[in-house]
Amino acid sequence: MKTQLLQFNDTDLALSGELIRNGKLVAFPTETVYGLGANALDVAAVKSTYAAKGRPGDNPLIVHVYCKQQIYDIAAEVSMAAEKIIDNLMPASITVVLPKRNIVDGCITAGLDTVAIRMPSSAQAREFLSACNVPVTAPSANISGRPSPTTWRRVKEDLDGRISAILCGDACKVGIESTVLDLSGGTPLVLRPGVVTPNQIEEILGMPVTVVTDPKSKVNSPGVRYKHYAPKVPMALDLSGDTQKLTAYYDGLVKQGYNPVLLVERPEKFGSRNAVCIGGNDYEVAQRLFENLRVLESRYDYIVASFSSTTAYAQSILNRLIRSAANNII
Repeated sequence: MKTQLLQFNDTDLALSGELIRNGKLVAFPTETVYGLGANALDVAAVKSTYAAKGRPGDNPLIVHVYCKQQIYDIAAEVSMAAEKIIDNLMPASITVVLPKRNIVDGCITAGLDTVAIRMPSSAQAREFLSACNVPVTAPSANISGRPSPTTWRRVKEDLDGRISAILCGDACKVGIESTVLDLSGGTPLVLRPGVVTPNQIEEILGMPVTVVTDPKSKVNSPGVRYKHYAPKVPMALDLSGDTQKLTAYYDGLVKQGYNPVLLVERPEKFGSRNAVCIGGNDYEVAQRLFENLRVLESRYDYIVASFSSTTAYAQSILNRLIRSAANNII
């Protein structure tokens, strides 16, 4: 099919909403990453998302909404804890997992009795969702397993000819996917880390939050079951920031015949070796991460990343880096 490139004007927004309501797929910007939108009330449309991405069918999807009322339309129960998060945080880069209504088909939830719901803070995302006027499922708008797209051009790179349209909006400001918070049980569980940290959630809820670290326990969360964020070339990850260690690893790769690159905090420390700045602070690292991986995979044949921050937000970045490197920690 021909993929239309749409702009943020009244005519194209109206068309994008019409396409969604007619069962078509439209990629759109959010503050986290670009999403691949489908009408959450149209089972055939939702299933076509899996086909377009090559996404496993047992990987749940997040339903995106533009207003609080839509949450009640798809969640069977909204607890007091969920009300606090909705009223004090949303719209934001956070997804809440709640018991689902029957209107939400099992193809969205991978057969679970819960649904993941998000209200993006991006003004462009909210314009699009308002134009759709239906809840919209939206995994990242890329081929499954690839680094998530943070610009419309990266969406086109992966999905041109596979989907009906791309809304060509701004580059994503956050750069990594939302925090996923499971509020379907008695204990709040962070199933996937993001820019909204457990400390922020605890302050709002006034109660402890458990961060789930065992992948086998993350059954309620979209985007955690399978290989994710992987560049096309091999990747290794260092967590120490040790210049000598990184230099030795780089030089060893060169001796093996590779043309590697270092993705590091202080590239100037590595002399004439190929080195790129990963970011000046955690927020820059997150914003640039997936774009860096896509750029570097096209220029080099081995990526060696280093990230040693220990802030509350750093765990979210580390989660993506470890999975990008397929747990290849040096």
